[in-house]
Amino acid sequence: MLEEGELEELKSRLKNEFSDYYEIAGGQNYRYRHLLTTRKLALKIIQQPEISGKDFDEKVVEISALFHDIGRKEDIQDGFLDPMETHEGHDRTGEKIVENFVEDFVNSQQLKKIKKAIGNRHSDAKTVEGKILQDADDLSNFGVNNLWRSIHYSSDHERTLQEAIDYFWNQQTDQYREKIENMYFRFTKEKAEERLQRLKSTIKDIEREINAEDL
Repeated sequence: MLEEGELEELKSRLKNEFSDYYEIAGGQNYRYRHLLTTRKLALKIIQQPEISGKDFDEKVVEISALFHDIGRKEDIQDGFLDPMETHEGHDRTGEKIVENFVEDFVNSQQLKKIKKAIGNRHSDAKTVEGKILQDADDLSNFGVNNLWRSIHYSSDHERTLQEAIDYFWNQQTDQYREKIENMYFRFTKEKAEERLQRLKSTIKDIEREINAEDL
């Protein structure tokens, strides 16, 4: 794992890049919090028996998780970021620029692995570290916590509450199911399923409340 001083310095570098901007589907400075969450999830994943016996570099996993979206900094324009828009592909951009932020913390072999994990984030992972990163990043978007992003997205697109709920049942649940099927590890598949069920339950509670069916 990163030493405490190393972690704090890397977090500081991230915060400098993802502060004082507004993001659709996330709000003010969302990306920084997301990166910290992805790191925490990655560290949980590598503790699982099905992964712990595999050959991987823990430091590579941790830094890749922290910086997998560093390419997004290039997409912030005038204090605004639309995550659906990117000038090249933030994974490939991140692969090119990540060494500017982390090269003094890793050796050349580790840096090569970090670049590969980030560059392949939205394609088939080529390494164990890349698979861990992809599952951690995908898992971060599952669960009740992701309502925060859904609310922001719906608000920015002027949807009504009912339209947002209909979108969840008619489209988003299928998208979640596909992500679960494409995850690499049994542990992340199971946790994603648990989070999805909690989210479904919460959406049902919201529907009952707006229809006064909870009384």
